[in-house]
This record gives sequence, structure tokens and C-alpha cells, in this order.
Amino acid sequence: MIGDAVICPYCRTRCSADQLLMSCGPLCASAPPFPAKTLRRNRCPHGRVPLARRVCPACGRAVPREYAEAPGRAIVVVGEREAGKSTWISAAVRQFETGEAALAGLSLHLLGESSRNRYADLRTPTTEPMLMSIRSVSAKPAVLALYELPEDDCPPDIMATAAGVVRVIDPMWLPGVRTLFGLEPRPTRPAPWAHHVPTALTVSKLDLIRDMFTHGSPLRRPGLQDRGHVESDSLDVHHEVEAWLARWGGIDVPRDHRCFALSAADGQRVAEPLLWLLSRLRATRT
Repeated sequence: MIGDAVICPYCRTRCSADQLLMSCGPLCASAPPFPAKTLRRNRCPHGRVPLARRVCPACGRAVPREYAEAPGRAIVVVGEREAGKSTWISAAVRQFETGEAALAGLSLHLLGESSRNRYADLRTPTTEPMLMSIRSVSAKPAVLALYELPEDDCPPDIMATAAGVVRVIDPMWLPGVRTLFGLEPRPTRPAPWAHHVPTALTVSKLDLIRDMFTHGSPLRRPGLQDRGHVESDSLDVHHEVEAWLARWGGIDVPRDHRCFALSAADGQRVAEPLLWLLSRLRATRT
């Protein structure tokens, strides 16, 4: 949602919230759908209580009420194939859902059957989003549409509506790391899409390269995600990872970015990219 506009998470059509279609209840047999703006005292055109669900007028898919009523934002997770995108998403959602990391009173709820199906089958490539509501006791829910996309095949219409990007980077693909491990070089190329929104440059598989860092490195200490987004700790990690990325090469760094490193294998610093983006989105919400 931008202002009072809703961007359908499925077809990316923009409309106002009151243009979403609603349906009459079972007592209004065969009644056609009607725009939400025609409600009168929360009643359908026949004076009865309508069904709660709302439908995109362009593609006909149901838009969860929380997504329609809260500022729904698109977050795009991109990276090379096998960079660890699905593994990271699964680990991050699990930490929120199960309380493995008591994330500062935050809770995550998947919205709708299609989102639950998507979470259960993250390995299958698709542009189907996973809709989620992240709630806290001190702020309005943040409603996100999370898209997982290969870096070299990002549909322009999805990227154009993104409010934030998580770019997952497999360190074993970077020139400097490959040299250290005695691996053959591979061609590098800039991202085939523009960075116009906050971007979390996220080095995955930290467990494979942890021995490179000194004992005093922030990448060797546990994160503080139980407190939510901690700016001082996040900046420590950012400066460390940014320096290593410059040394390793192969990554174009956008202007508005924050660097992260995580290990989904052992749960280290998994939630931090998402917590940072949430802090940015809350700060810019109108």
C-alpha cells in the first residue's frame, strides 16, 4: 500500500483500497461482487453482512484483509542460484514463528493459504509471494509480500514495486574467496536491476568462512536480535562485512545499503537483514 493505494501482491495492479471487490453473504444468492466503497454501515447493497474477504478487481485473487488495511510492502529476496535464499527465508520465518530467538516481542503470521503453501515449498521457483504480518506490542503490524527471485531473472514489475531488497551472496562465488580456496575463477557481472530502495547485502553460509575472521570480529559473536534491530551492533557488522566484500570483489554496492553476514545452518544473525528493513520501513511509513 502507498498512501491509500493497494498494490496487488499477485498481479501488481494498483488500485485504491475501496476498489477491492467484496462478496455478499450466503443469504444474497448469486449476487455479483461489489466494490468495498459501496458498503453502507458495513452492509452489502442488500443490507446484509458481507463476506470479509476482498478480491483484486484485475486478477480476481483474494487479498488478505491485513494486507489491504495495513501498509503492505514488497520485499524482494534475490541472489544467484544456490546462494541460500530459500534456506535463509525458512530459517528467518522459523525463528519468528517458534520463538527460537525471542525477537523483541515480535511475532510473524503467514497470511492466507497460498502463503502457507509457498512456505511449505520454498524450493520450487515461482513469482508467487509469501504474505506475512509481523506484529509487536508497541507498533502497528508490518505487512510484507516476500518474493524470492533468481538474480538474473527479476521481473521488472515486481522490482518496480519493491520497498526493499535482500541480496543474498554466496561467499564461495566471490573472486577473493575462490582464490583462497583454490577454486577456478568465475565471471562476475553487475546486478541486472537498479538499486533504488534500501538493500541488505547479505553474505550467507557464514559458517564456511568464519575462520577467516579474528576473535574480536563482530562476525564471531552472537547477534543481539533478541532486542530487535540494534543499530550499534548492526553498524559493527556492516563495516566489517563491507571491508571484506571490497577485498573479495565481485559485488556492486548500491548507495542505500547495509551489509550483513549470517549462517542459517546454526541460526547466527539470521533475522538481522529483515529486522533492519523493518526499521527502515517503519521510519518511512506515512
